[in-house]
Amino acid sequence: MSHLAKLQADFQAYLYDDVKGAAFKAQIINDQKVGAKKRLGIYYDAYRLRIIEALANAYPKLKVLLGDDLFEKTARSYIEKYPSAYRNMRWVGDKMSEHLQKTLPQHPIAAELATFEWALGLAFDAEDVSTLTLQDLAAVPPEEWSGVMLKAHPSVQLLAFKSNVILVWQALNTEQKPPKAKKCLEPCVVWRKGLDSHYRSLENLEMLALKQVINGLTFAALCEFLQGGKVVETFTEEAAMQKAATYLSGWLNDGLLIKTI
Repeated sequence: MSHLAKLQADFQAYLYDDVKGAAFKAQIINDQKVGAKKRLGIYYDAYRLRIIEALANAYPKLKVLLGDDLFEKTARSYIEKYPSAYRNMRWVGDKMSEHLQKTLPQHPIAAELATFEWALGLAFDAEDVSTLTLQDLAAVPPEEWSGVMLKAHPSVQLLAFKSNVILVWQALNTEQKPPKAKKCLEPCVVWRKGLDSHYRSLENLEMLALKQVINGLTFAALCEFLQGGKVVETFTEEAAMQKAATYLSGWLNDGLLIKTI
């Protein structure tokens, strides 16, 4: 490692942790105008303020829910626990939900809100892929329908919340007072349609069906899954096909599937 590279590595270590960065601090000399500690502190503080700003951009509703003071306290503890390993500031907050589970266990809604906001951001940043449309399926001969491959769009994420976090987010998003947090099971899907992130709640059966579609399966396999007794409900062959067709229609309308034909 060259002297410059070593100096840069020591400087980075200092920004992450002033104790671990002692080797770098020792190389900075005082002058008559500004002491070494104060000069280094400018960079040390600026780094943290920039990360806090990035976290606030990633979690705007979480910041409102926690309030400015608690959010900053949480952000600073997050920075100490999870120094950025990314060159792109966009990804610095990827462990916020995990951090909140440990630091605010008495407020589980905070961790779930972070999960939801991060999912919305991931959906927005997901790869742009052409979606499967009703017109695409209309061009498929009826006898070939069973072999049509169904695969979820890269932006699709399935989340199983244990609170009314979506109602809380909706209230915060419209600058309303959020409802009191309460426990409840709320499966939902998050995805991007056009240039906007979307979400909607799911019934348990549709959640299970969409899980099968994440990695891709045929329409016939989806029907077999619904009929095969591996779900909370069982269907006759005809009912399974009708249910699969109903789900497929909704998925096409939402833009949840990619074009595979």
